[in-house]
Amino acid sequence: MERLKAGSVVWCPFDTAESAFVTVLSGHGFRVIHGHIHTGQDFFKAEAPDCDYIISNPPYSLKGQVIRRLYEIGRPFAMLLNFQGIFDSKERFRMFHDNRVEMLWLSPRVEYIGEDREKSKRVPFQSGYLCSGICKNQLEFAYLDETKKQ
Repeated sequence: MERLKAGSVVWCPFDTAESAFVTVLSGHGFRVIHGHIHTGQDFFKAEAPDCDYIISNPPYSLKGQVIRRLYEIGRPFAMLLNFQGIFDSKERFRMFHDNRVEMLWLSPRVEYIGEDREKSKRVPFQSGYLCSGICKNQLEFAYLDETKKQ
């Protein structure tokens, strides 16, 4: 939250009203616009609303297309992604080379909540935020739980 300007408008394009992103951001005083393919909002076809930031957890299978669209939109963004294989594409390499890219590395591993509202037992991959226009440095580190610093 400390990387976002207080009172900003945040678009969460892969989220329902009940998602953790929407509830946490709203609870911290941000105005949140949310949308989800299941409720008729298609990130790839919708016009981006007037917002200060775009923050969400997109489908991993579409991460390349999502990143491309985010750079086309041109607003600061933070996408929670599986970092494994993030640089394994020539297209993504070019996008990152030609645009501002930032990585916010998280520790410990992110615990994902499924549609059944249950936390994953053991997440087999390292996640973090792939950002642009959010972080001061291109590589930053953050603890999800300050009591678990190791």
